[in-house]
Amino acid sequence: MDDTLHHADITLYHLEEVDSTNNFVKQHVLELPDGALVYADVQTAGRGRLDRRWVSMRGNFFGTLLMKKLPDPFLGTMVVSLAALDVLRELAPEVDVWLKWPNDLYVDDAKLAGILSESVLLPDKTRCIAVGLGVNLALSPEQLSAIDKPAASAGYGKINPEKFASKLAKSAKMYYIMGMSCSRDLFALWQERNEVVGMELVLEMGGNKSVAGVVSRIGDDGALIMRDAQGREKSYYCGDVSVNRESVRLARAGRKSGMI
Repeated sequence: MDDTLHHADITLYHLEEVDSTNNFVKQHVLELPDGALVYADVQTAGRGRLDRRWVSMRGNFFGTLLMKKLPDPFLGTMVVSLAALDVLRELAPEVDVWLKWPNDLYVDDAKLAGILSESVLLPDKTRCIAVGLGVNLALSPEQLSAIDKPAASAGYGKINPEKFASKLAKSAKMYYIMGMSCSRDLFALWQERNEVVGMELVLEMGGNKSVAGVVSRIGDDGALIMRDAQGREKSYYCGDVSVNRESVRLARAGRKSGMI
């Protein structure tokens, strides 16, 4: 266990400007130590899933955690999403943040933070993962309204990105250790904290294909299990999830009351 703790140290690296923290980590993967958390004041080419542009203005958080001991990007997503959820609930308790399958942090029906987990092939043919995190900490209501999908901000500039990075490093270390020592425990915690169960949603599959339904549960393999209008259940492993505010409110109220 002592060896695991040693190799899970998180080291912060601060950049003033970079095209993308994920790109930087992948380009410098051999020089950076395991557990490097690289964050930048500004990204000039920030991106999220499906190569969507991520608004990367100063005052918000953009960072990437390098994990050389976890080869599975899915486990890396769990480490960072759980750590970010903890930090946001500590630094912005007035903001009701929730975790949406598979990796986004939301406030009501609006995205607060997004995660991009990428596998990196090393010269010895092993793999490690670079997990990028973008959190809206300082976007104004006007800036949020200019984004093409519902978006939220935590604190509107009250949370310092450096403080967020420091807190994230401490929280991520705990979950990284959990992932290395007992990945099933990490998965169970991620599964428990996902709050999509009971929500009506639309899952965009790409190629102009989408499915609608109610989330029955998250499977033991991480799949999103949805029930359609005919009551049939089907498992989905990827896709872009859209939710509506009323469905979120009802499902989360039911969860808190113990009905879900």
